Amino acid sequence: MWLDSSVQQRKVIDGSIEVASYLRKNEDLRIEQALKVVSMCLPLSAPLIRWPEADFKILNAIWLRAYKNAWNIGRSTSACLLTFPRENGGLQVKLPLVILFDSMWGNLERCHQFDNGTRQMMRLAYQEALTENACSNLLELQKEAGLLSWNKAGENEFTFACYLANKLEIKVVWEPFNEYTISSTPNITLATLSTKAGLQLSVQILGEQVSVKCLQIETAGFIVTTTDQGRLHSLQIDGQSRSPGFPSLREAIATTYGAAVWLAQLPGFPSARPTEDEIDNRPAEGTEPSRETIQMK
Repeated sequence: MWLDSSVQQRKVIDGSIEVASYLRKNEDLRIEQALKVVSMCLPLSAPLIRWPEADFKILNAIWLRAYKNAWNIGRSTSACLLTFPRENGGLQVKLPLVILFDSMWGNLERCHQFDNGTRQMMRLAYQEALTENACSNLLELQKEAGLLSWNKAGENEFTFACYLANKLEIKVVWEPFNEYTISSTPNITLATLSTKAGLQLSVQILGEQVSVKCLQIETAGFIVTTTDQGRLHSLQIDGQSRSPGFPSLREAIATTYGAAVWLAQLPGFPSARPTEDEIDNRPAEGTEPSRETIQMK
């Protein structure tokens, strides 16, 4: 996202202009047909690239023009009619800022999910964002980011994501590098615990969700599982699955138990954090980490 993206920016703007012009020239389209064109073309024309604020404002204006053309609304009509929530009488259309918000947070989640170099880069960016803004978590960073300029916030991925959340008045609750989550557990540790606990997973096999049990680790970087019928299948341990058919171990756990489940919540896993009784009986040393996580969509 942080490389030169002027060519991509121009393509996105030109593509959006083409959509708006097409809708303007084809006024005989029914509204539902025009909105179909908008839904199929505009949201896909905002890839995850770095946008100067001025160019992004231009893109936003083009999108508003496209929506007005789709609804056969006059150019002088206030944009509030398009952007207000439906319960307040508006059309509540999706604008580039929302698309960029979804892309930014979704990309951060994907980059931190697996035990690889990309995750380490994200950790450094996360620590840098917190340190530079004197924050201890993402909630504090979202407040501080709202005081920054577009360009200043754009110097760091996490800061910019929090800046977008602040502008949209969205509170994102997420602990990306909490030590107790599955995503923070090394691959081999996760595989070892899964085999020792005989962890049950839900895996799609030939289009059908099947329950499998983790048995043992193979030397080739796979974990052997078995179905209730005794059929053996191998799941890749490291990263994402490279072949269609079976997910990796992390993907299977995410599908079965959630993307950021606490280790203590997995059946048969040793508790990775103090129990409620231990918390009540020990001297006060601060609060426990929040269990809340954002639902990335």
